[in-house]
Amino acid sequence: MTMDRRRFAAATGASAVALLWQQACTEVADTGEVSAATAQTLLDHQGTRGIYEDAEELDRLRAAITNMIDVQRQLRDFPLDPDEPPLTIFRRG
Repeated sequence: MTMDRRRFAAATGASAVALLWQQACTEVADTGEVSAATAQTLLDHQGTRGIYEDAEELDRLRAAITNMIDVQRQLRDFPLDPDEPPLTIFRRG
């Protein structure tokens, strides 16, 4: 497979967003919330900021990101019984 400009840009963009998301997770773990700068940078990688130019809407977005990170942490920390079989089994035909 050859790497063209479009695929390279997609790969670097995805890795940048992953690093930004990790930064947001670290901020939530340290301070309990996401900074406005991190939220704005996440928005910039998605596209235009749109309604989030308004400070009140940006605060709502920051609260939503913080909530999403907390839910993600709770799901990852959920205890699983190693003897419990999975509900769905995928088999190749």
